[in-house]
Amino acid sequence: MIYKEFLEMLEEVELDLDSAAEALDLEISDIESWEEEDEIPKSAEKWIKKEKVEFAELHNTNEDENFEDEEEDDLDDEDNEDLDFGDDEEEKK
Repeated sequence: MIYKEFLEMLEEVELDLDSAAEALDLEISDIESWEEEDEIPKSAEKWIKKEKVEFAELHNTNEDENFEDEEEDDLDDEDNEDLDFGDDEEEKK
């Protein structure tokens, strides 16, 4: 993995260089020096991939459950609008 890919993955998991430096027990300047190398250290690559998996797991846990509830709420609102619309026509007569 190259430095640019590492930065892109950091962005995907909503982390910055400060967080990476702290997690890897490095200075930010050490991480920035990877830009001049062909590849980043394997330990950093392993860490960022682990963070990406954990990030995905955290952000996918409730999406499906909430989707069904939101869909039902939308249908209920549409039913009420149809009923209200019918009442308005009756009042106009």
